[in-house]
Amino acid sequence: MKKILMIGGGVSGQAVMALAEALQISCRIVSDSDDIADMNGSFDGVDLVVVSPGVLPTSRLYNEAVKRNIEVISELELGIRYFPGRLLAVTGTNGKTTTVELTGFLLNKLDIPAIAAGNIGLPLSAVSAAILRGETADGKNLTAVLEVSSFQLEHTSNLPAKGAVLLNVESDHINRYPGGLAEYRAVKERIFKDVAPENRFYGISMSKKNSCGIFALQDNVLYANGQVLLDLKQTAFAAEHNQENLMAALSLVSCLTDPGKALELLKNALCEFKTGDHRISLVAEKNGVKYIDDSKATNPAAVIAAVKSLSAAPAGNILLIAGGLDKDMDFSALAALSKYIKKVIVYGRCGSCVAEAFAGKNDVFDAGNDFALAVTEAHKAAGYGDIVLLSPAAASMDMFKDYKERGNCFAQLVKELL
Repeated sequence: MKKILMIGGGVSGQAVMALAEALQISCRIVSDSDDIADMNGSFDGVDLVVVSPGVLPTSRLYNEAVKRNIEVISELELGIRYFPGRLLAVTGTNGKTTTVELTGFLLNKLDIPAIAAGNIGLPLSAVSAAILRGETADGKNLTAVLEVSSFQLEHTSNLPAKGAVLLNVESDHINRYPGGLAEYRAVKERIFKDVAPENRFYGISMSKKNSCGIFALQDNVLYANGQVLLDLKQTAFAAEHNQENLMAALSLVSCLTDPGKALELLKNALCEFKTGDHRISLVAEKNGVKYIDDSKATNPAAVIAAVKSLSAAPAGNILLIAGGLDKDMDFSALAALSKYIKKVIVYGRCGSCVAEAFAGKNDVFDAGNDFALAVTEAHKAAGYGDIVLLSPAAASMDMFKDYKERGNCFAQLVKELL
């Protein structure tokens, strides 16, 4: 390989550039735009094209590379080619990040060196580059637990993971796939292509199983070898959606070690583990009102999981703030949440689409493109025992850089209101 063309910059582009430098290979990053003056010159001497996850199938540069019979791969696959350790992989519409973080956390607690990488924010190419530069002592004994998006899977033909899990498939990114939900699921299923059949796992919401290996779930209790291991109410896994993540992580851990020999270590680790920011995270509580940031809920299924996890409180006590950038998703399932909702406050480009799900069932306020107004309206309508919940059901890029910025903005606005 002599020269790489990277289509798309950002974190993925910089990771590819770092790996190319470590390999002493020429690399050029180009923007995925339609106003490139000299497209032909872009491919001079190029024998590999790497695409950022955000590059659409309609990209002129991508299609020109295909036309020229130049190999096109994802940043993830490039990282895989130069990663000397073991791989575990996680995909699904919701729960990927928590499952990846938990799997890595448990492996490290069991003295199996692991790192969370991929779509979680640390590109595998960056990890491979660090190993090549000698910054990681023993890359061969390192396990990369990969969060893998459907966008990455589109251009990843080689993913030799020791174990992989497909957590769930819900309405999301439908604007990307002409074949709708069926095509979206088919892309997700590609994660299993190079995985041994016995190490292919599905989330319990898909397989309808509540057990994996020596572990089983019943009534919020985790069993190991038929014996009670842990009451999940003592952990971050009391909610149904997080139990799916838990069982998936335990399945992946079981691919690398016998967890039955370290049950006490696992029990302590599960009690210690905390989910990341912007996932049903308590921002503030004052005058009996809780303010919760669930900005990572970028599709309807994630919102449903969030609301149901909070539904132990009296019915009709949630002030739901939702809206943002649509991905041609079906919001109608949100109507099932009506009984939990006191008021719906919508905003952003798809606010009106979200509002339709609650029309005639709940009081709905449309804040337009004024996110601050949306938060203020929820705050004003909340009373003792209520929950102000930012759980958008949509992407953030109509008004924010990403879901993290949206969540941080919500927290800042709440702070100012209190």
